[in-house]
Amino acid sequence: MDEPQTHVKNLAGFLLGAHPGLLDPNFKQSVILLSVHNQEDGALGVIINRPTGKSLGGLREDLDTPLLRNLAVYEGGPVATDDILLVAWNWDLSRKNFRLYFGLEPTALQELIDSDPTIEARAFLGYSGWSDGQLENELSRSDWAIGSFVQPFGKMPPQNLWRGLLDAVRPEWGIIADSPDDPSVN
Repeated sequence: MDEPQTHVKNLAGFLLGAHPGLLDPNFKQSVILLSVHNQEDGALGVIINRPTGKSLGGLREDLDTPLLRNLAVYEGGPVATDDILLVAWNWDLSRKNFRLYFGLEPTALQELIDSDPTIEARAFLGYSGWSDGQLENELSRSDWAIGSFVQPFGKMPPQNLWRGLLDAVRPEWGIIADSPDDPSVN
């Protein structure tokens, strides 16, 4: 049986990788970047490995820069899927520092990237959210692997991110990840 990963009190800025047995279609094989987390108020994040194949300009006609019009759109989660969240991040590798910018306005995102071209940005449709104590309960059941959002994960293609995270932080889950959802087809 897996040991629960509940020793971290604040998981803001961390990644959650879904357990291979988590079959809820909202989160199956998902990797979530948490922007907010505490035991009293709950948690909020976005799924970072589900690109929609759309660009932000296809959803909003009011964007006036090529960067914003061409920004990749991802499924952020099952909550408020009609809302668009703009998120950016960067790493200062010399200091081993990760910085997350969550819920930006388009103008602020453009200014941020103009001031620092190393910043990566994405648009998300909706978000993933947990009420107080809900994520802690899921962690105690080992529904999620917890990993740091280090630079290699940010550079991985979305289709490799879930497996890359599991291999890095919960390699024993790799055996389960290779199993079919329906063992009768094995």
